[in-house]
Amino acid sequence: MTGRGRTDKLKCMRCLNFAAVAALVPVATGEAQRVPGRDLLDYPIGTLAEAPALALDSGDGFQNPAAIRLPEGTRLRGTAIALNTGTDRGVSSQLVGVAVNLPSSFTVGLSAVHAAISGIAQTTDDPQPIGGDIPYSTFVASLTGARESAHHVTTGIALRYRTGEVDGVTRSTFGLDGGVVVDRLLGFDARLGVSSFLWGPGSGEGQDASFSGALDSRVIGADSTRQARLGYSYTAGEGAAGGHYVFASGRFSRWIARVGVARTSAYGTADTSLRLALILRYARYTVGLSREESAGGFDPTYQFVLSGVFR
Repeated sequence: MTGRGRTDKLKCMRCLNFAAVAALVPVATGEAQRVPGRDLLDYPIGTLAEAPALALDSGDGFQNPAAIRLPEGTRLRGTAIALNTGTDRGVSSQLVGVAVNLPSSFTVGLSAVHAAISGIAQTTDDPQPIGGDIPYSTFVASLTGARESAHHVTTGIALRYRTGEVDGVTRSTFGLDGGVVVDRLLGFDARLGVSSFLWGPGSGEGQDASFSGALDSRVIGADSTRQARLGYSYTAGEGAAGGHYVFASGRFSRWIARVGVARTSAYGTADTSLRLALILRYARYTVGLSREESAGGFDPTYQFVLSGVFR
């Protein structure tokens, strides 16, 4: 997080709140993190135990702009997501998004994401907090477009505006992200996804950007409503969290279950975590709940997704 050259220290008001974030992303200088709050977006907002490049269940397009595309015959989609860690870290994120189908099978969407950590108090030489909490947050607004550019191939692009605040210092930047989803690869029921995240002219020489690729394939099942899939994902970034993710999912009628093991690394620290998700698709709605275990004995991260499509 950025600082202002002062001797004051940062301390959590609740049990190791700030220390949990610092364990993931150590305190950085203004040069290393031009816009505060980038580390808050390493939490998997918009994914239900999915690989970022194949985060298709919510349809918000935050992790991969191509995922926003609406199928033919669908006019509108609305999505609301809430992510929360335990009180020991105090991180919360919210996403709201809407997507509209335009002529020529082109989908355009607008989304907003807010992420913050609470309970960071300022201290001096005395461990007792002084003054109010130190604000630390980020906000991302995305204008996204996607279309089926070729048979079974969807491409998307997102123009992003991100602002971040820490201890009264606010900075902003623009970014440009792209993504591709191939939903049938070489004639097989296999999906390939590739995407960038927070890339662009304001990324600070790549320190904010990450790049993901993922592949999954049906291994058992007769059709899309009764099947099991296996997949692998890799995310790379300079300063952003990245790593390997192996996952499996199964669907039976309206129910989808997913499990995965992630091996992530950020700023020299590596962790292994288990991700679980349960999704219900009923009529026009998708409802999902995911859980990710946390390293270091901290409480798990939960995410709730509600998405609806309208014809």
